[in-house]
Amino acid sequence: MFNLFKRKEKFLLLDVSTEKISGLLISLDSQKRIKKEKFWENIERHSSRRWPSIPIFNKTIVACNPELAVKIFIPLSISRESGAGVLERVELENLLAQAIGKVFNHYRREASLVLGEDELDTILADSNVSCFEVDGHKVINPLGFSPNEIKALMEMTFSARRTYERIKTALNKPNFFLTEKGQAQSEAIKRLGYKKADFLSLGCDKSYFYPGYVPGTPYSRRELKWSTNGFISDIGNRWNLGEKAAEDVYYYYLKKGVSPVMDRYLSKILSKNARDLGDRVKKIKTAPSVCFTGDVPVELIGRSLFYEPPLENFLSKSGFSAESDVLHSGPEAFQTLAPFLEFYYDNSDNEINGWLKRRLHWLGSAV
Repeated sequence: MFNLFKRKEKFLLLDVSTEKISGLLISLDSQKRIKKEKFWENIERHSSRRWPSIPIFNKTIVACNPELAVKIFIPLSISRESGAGVLERVELENLLAQAIGKVFNHYRREASLVLGEDELDTILADSNVSCFEVDGHKVINPLGFSPNEIKALMEMTFSARRTYERIKTALNKPNFFLTEKGQAQSEAIKRLGYKKADFLSLGCDKSYFYPGYVPGTPYSRRELKWSTNGFISDIGNRWNLGEKAAEDVYYYYLKKGVSPVMDRYLSKILSKNARDLGDRVKKIKTAPSVCFTGDVPVELIGRSLFYEPPLENFLSKSGFSAESDVLHSGPEAFQTLAPFLEFYYDNSDNEINGWLKRRLHWLGSAV
């Protein structure tokens, strides 16, 4: 990892959607207090030249919308001959590279289908290997042991080549940490102590479910056939409203801008769609309750099944604090800061992952 303990470290957080790339500059002082420094609505306006007002940062964190990137988790199990001796660097590097090489094309093909891209234009944007076990015992680093079996968890983040090139052009630099927004939020929830926590990202067009724990099998997020647009359609159909007018009504309701009588009436109109969401989630959840973000009131979909991310607990349990202007937006602030926390605790720059990244170049890696 980068040295994060200097005074006033600065981090550039990029939010990448199909429409634009916005930028947020934050600073971190010696007490691990987060402060907003500057915000850019759309940095691609400066893509034809180096930004006149934005310096180049080593600590750049890129968070892509789910339609632009996908992370796949793949458990690896590697056997060695009995009596093979102490595991050393070259052997581990070869064993990992061989194990990943056997499955890479399969999972790139899966990722290309998820992203709607040609397989050859689907690239490995980031990778990480962790959760090592030697003969059934968890270890941080398997080197120096004499195991017959090595287990590990491989994480591969894929994106479209054009998305990756678009980010590089906007940044005018080749190196950055890339993650997928929903996956970063899922990892942040686990840092609160919910090791098996499920996470749900609810969107106006698409929603995605991120399982908390799927032991022994490859897993990734899955698209949930549900969106908040269903609520807007319900309102429009009930009152014969156009889409924009129905959307305005829904967001007044969402922000508690309607009378108590109207609130109860709208809740009744929307209850069928809310129950549909609950029924879908109950079929796939791996934990008793599911954390979610999105423009949906938790009271409507039910606190017995869903809960919102507790931002202040999330920061304090991670050893951070933040100024009030960071915290005031609640769930939005959680979505913004989750990629930063994933980067902060990332171990992909450790020795083993350093070797592995170099070996993965020949597999179509962009890193």
